[in-house]
Amino acid sequence: MMKSGRDIGRTRGASLMPPLLFALLLLLSLSAVAGASCGEGQALQIQIGAQTFEALRADSPAKRERGLSGRRQLAAQTGMWFEFETPGWHGFWMQDMNFPIDLIWVAPSRQVLGAITLQPCVAAAPCRIHLPPGLVSQVLEINAGEFSGKPGDSVTWRCAPTAQK
Repeated sequence: MMKSGRDIGRTRGASLMPPLLFALLLLLSLSAVAGASCGEGQALQIQIGAQTFEALRADSPAKRERGLSGRRQLAAQTGMWFEFETPGWHGFWMQDMNFPIDLIWVAPSRQVLGAITLQPCVAAAPCRIHLPPGLVSQVLEINAGEFSGKPGDSVTWRCAPTAQK
């Protein structure tokens, strides 16, 4: 049976739909992960299980290197969200930190891979580098003792209106 030019065009268009739809969804998900800073009046909110943290974004090499170093304290339920271009064995240390933190490793699957409580480095001792238990694509640093989640918990993030304090 012969197909008319009209039928062939319709078939070609239909066969392109799944790849185009996939590309659009991929683009949207990548922009959500690597998105620019939140707009004015908004803050980055990280949801882990039932917990929500408001976070600063460490999305450049300079911001990731500095992290929370030099700060005197961190407000409750706030933290710093580290984003990496590619998943890897990204190490962290407590150089120039003034308070202990919980460090939550986030796998590319957007699940908690593990968590550890870290103390500031002692001036006389070398500052140890802490490696994740597996490949990570994001890390959240919060005040020590605030994290009540566990490995496998789902992690999501979004821009939302800032909390009124």
